[in-house]
Amino acid sequence: MKKTVLLMAACLLVGKAAAQSATDEQSYVFQEEELQPLEPTYLDNVFSGNAWDSNWFLSAKGGMSAFIGKPVGHGDFFDRKKPLLNVSIGKFFTPHIGGRLAYQGLQLIDADIQARNFQSIHADFLYNIAAHFRKNVDELPRWDFIPYAGCGIIRNSYTHQKPFAISYGIIGRYRLASRLHVSAELGATTTWQNFDGQGAPNKLGDHLLQASIGLDLTIGKVGWKKVVDPKPYVFQNDLLIDQLGKMKEENFKLDKMHKKDAMALKEMRKILEIEGLLDKYNLAMTSDGENVKTHPRNNYSGLNSLRARLRNKGWNGNEDEYKPMLADNNDSTNATEMAPEQYFQVMKDGKIFVGAPIFFFFKIGTDELTEKAQVINIKEVASTIKKYGLYARIVGAADSQTGTAYTNERLSAKRADYIAALMREQEVSEDHIQTQYRGGISSYEPQTGNRNTCVMLYFK
Repeated sequence: MKKTVLLMAACLLVGKAAAQSATDEQSYVFQEEELQPLEPTYLDNVFSGNAWDSNWFLSAKGGMSAFIGKPVGHGDFFDRKKPLLNVSIGKFFTPHIGGRLAYQGLQLIDADIQARNFQSIHADFLYNIAAHFRKNVDELPRWDFIPYAGCGIIRNSYTHQKPFAISYGIIGRYRLASRLHVSAELGATTTWQNFDGQGAPNKLGDHLLQASIGLDLTIGKVGWKKVVDPKPYVFQNDLLIDQLGKMKEENFKLDKMHKKDAMALKEMRKILEIEGLLDKYNLAMTSDGENVKTHPRNNYSGLNSLRARLRNKGWNGNEDEYKPMLADNNDSTNATEMAPEQYFQVMKDGKIFVGAPIFFFFKIGTDELTEKAQVINIKEVASTIKKYGLYARIVGAADSQTGTAYTNERLSAKRADYIAALMREQEVSEDHIQTQYRGGISSYEPQTGNRNTCVMLYFK
């Protein structure tokens, strides 16, 4: 009767564990469904590329200017034309908005039809209307249409006046290359009427009309990228944190259940021990209270046989033909150990390298080690080569994802030769060193692992 009760209790415990395992598996599937990869979405009218090292431009133009003031003075519009120099530096902060600092100068014709030198410096706000019609901001635009407005000062070298001035106009650009534009500008500068020495000092009325054409050169990084919307990722992160909290709560409940099960198993063991059934079923108790079935102790005969065959390659493994050697190897204290001399003896007749290959890693594009401490390995390898008469095969490699095939061939050779030179400095004989070159490879992840030289040791 007692045996029947014990058997039923054991079945109940096994069934309970199986049910719990199924529940754990369902929970795991639920978590996998929640952790689906997200397709990135982008914020409207928000762009990256507005750092201080991107989308700067230099502009240089030449053209004509015409001065029209109050009073009008003598001569018509065409009598007032003079050459113009227009130079500016600026930056676009977004595909639409930018700013610049501009210099304009040379000569103007005043109301007395006299040529006077002038200089104008002004800061302008730029707004690129053409950016509104672009479907893909990742591509550089072919055309730009940029109205501008700003303010500054304008100086008349004859009257020595430097009044406040307003600047305004429009710029049109056509892209020749990723960094080069043809740029044309129509603009004007307006200041007080007495700029040329005639007119009211407190009223606007003197105007300098300008037309110029030249080149714009973009400096630094070029172009724009949309900014990824973080909201879906934040939502998924919150969901995973919530799920993690639920898992911790479930694990706490499971831990309490396991403790109860362990106590129940201990009680069952006491019953089995009282009934004298532990020895009959050959059971033992582990440190966490679990009953396990024991097995006879291993006498290492199989391992000793393998060792004997390794030492004596002519032996076919028959114990009766090599009893004395097996008797020498029956000491279990030495069964799991092998002296270095025995290990190399096993390797001598094979064609595989001895031990594990040794890797030395280099900085990108150079034959300089990533860490000088790697040189310590050279000393240990050289000592092993000299002690056991080994031969070193040194294979250089480079990262195929950077550099051309020709560059990688030369670089892998330089790296192998560098390690070989260090070996010779440790008094390794030249005829014990062989160098090979692999060129560019992509065998390892991360890719920095491909910038290496591998040393393999052989018997001959």
